[in-house]
Amino acid sequence: MFTDWAVKLHTKTAQAAAAVYIDGISDSSLNANLQTLLEAGDGSVYATFGSLVSGGPVAAFSTTDLKAFLDQCGLEGMLIDNDGTHPGVVMYFQKLLEGGTREAANAGCHISTTIENGIMVPRTIVLPHQGQARVTAEIVGRKVGDVDPIVFSETADLPAAIYPSVSAVHTLGKVDLDGTPLDRVQNVAIETGILLAVESSDGDRYPTKVSIAAIRPVVTVVCTKPEITATLTEDGLGYAAEKVIIYARHRAEGGTVVADATATHVKFTLGKCRADWTRIDGSPKAMALTLTPWYTAGAEPVSPLAINTASAIT
Repeated sequence: MFTDWAVKLHTKTAQAAAAVYIDGISDSSLNANLQTLLEAGDGSVYATFGSLVSGGPVAAFSTTDLKAFLDQCGLEGMLIDNDGTHPGVVMYFQKLLEGGTREAANAGCHISTTIENGIMVPRTIVLPHQGQARVTAEIVGRKVGDVDPIVFSETADLPAAIYPSVSAVHTLGKVDLDGTPLDRVQNVAIETGILLAVESSDGDRYPTKVSIAAIRPVVTVVCTKPEITATLTEDGLGYAAEKVIIYARHRAEGGTVVADATATHVKFTLGKCRADWTRIDGSPKAMALTLTPWYTAGAEPVSPLAINTASAIT
């Protein structure tokens, strides 16, 4: 049996390609998306020919380390590029020890999946009240030349001198609507809304082109103090760019949370947006609020959703 381990990224700097390990991993998964073709003819009841038509490897994982992940990937994804020496992403599944805990890192019995080329994007960021903030990522692999999207090993070692641990945890912070904090917020869910264009051609079984076709982020906020006329209107409300701000509050190890004035919190700033209340239900009653931002073009453009991973809460 196997379980999660840290995810290894490579980021290219002017000097060299450096490895970065994302800790706090859960729910890591890999889907090969292999499609088999069956062909029948001659009036046969059974198919008489089978072959592999296509594959489309997609990996996913969640992490509690918002800062480490978002510092590398951002909110619009990152290229995974094998430069011939440094593969882009390596996901590990560590083996459980029979009658014990985990097999030794150098036991040569763990599983590694190397995604050679492709793209990695954030999919969702959840900020629950009194819970742990978490970002979920997706990796779509592509074939480059003779290099397949993934390389799979069942006899891998875990990297030496790397001891993954949960070292950074965030939780729900303030939701600010143009200077007015929203009261009694229970949960914030940020959907990045990244639509990928994945293409294969020339008889290739794997995708050879992966790019971003569109970005349409949506934020859902749930609070147990339904306020329509006090905060919005019956028809919702429109906000100017950079007037709606959401914070992920940094937890203090051994304490509660880090002071607001300390610049270790994560700040999400929306561009021009609409705030639409969508429903009031449940018991006690809760109101769901949908924030829909869009891009501001011009000499000083404003993204629909921007991030600062080293912010104070103001």
